[in-house]
Amino acid sequence: MVEGFPGAYFLKGILVGLAIAAPVGPTALILVRRTLARGWPAGLATGLGAGFADAIYGLVAVAGLSLVGDFLVAEREWLAFVGGVILVTLAVISWRSHIADRVDEKSMTMVGLAGHFFSIFMLTLANPMTVLSFAAVIVAIGALPEEGDSLVAASASDYRFVVPLVLGVLIGSVGWWFFLVALSLGMRRRLSRQWLHSFNRVCAVGLLLFGGYVLLEAVRWAVE
Repeated sequence: MVEGFPGAYFLKGILVGLAIAAPVGPTALILVRRTLARGWPAGLATGLGAGFADAIYGLVAVAGLSLVGDFLVAEREWLAFVGGVILVTLAVISWRSHIADRVDEKSMTMVGLAGHFFSIFMLTLANPMTVLSFAAVIVAIGALPEEGDSLVAASASDYRFVVPLVLGVLIGSVGWWFFLVALSLGMRRRLSRQWLHSFNRVCAVGLLLFGGYVLLEAVRWAVE
């Protein structure tokens, strides 16, 4: 019945995007920290970067782009290594900086915002296992045409569901990140400088742990 509803796959895509973005991870820590330190423009740029990366992985998963998926899985060692190094570097930068020294939103340039966008975009793409997470969530939510018993079979039988589904993934993911930006702005106005400094240290430790885990995974995959 739901498949007959116009926009059904778009709505399912939104659910997929929310399911992938909502779990707490390094992207959330980076987005919250940037919003607290540099204001809503930096937060929105970061959210857009993460959302577009999620949409690309959603496209790879739902459209049955096996060549791209195979490449990402085959090269997961160095992709994970790059992502781990970026996370550890961000952790060090976060620990040494002072989030309480807020930057005026008006001082953010287009180059700076583009840097926020592309840095999180590349960091998100550096986790090739995300495509497997998308595949699992898409199947679990039932976001495939009934005649398709797998991602490849479904996409081969009907490409018309791909565009609304992937667009929904983008909207769902970006919507969640923008929601976090709004929460961070509320927290930014209420927390004292000392609390902001302490939260900055917590973010740094969290990013370091995530980065260490990703690097260990890269080493494990390399020796397999």
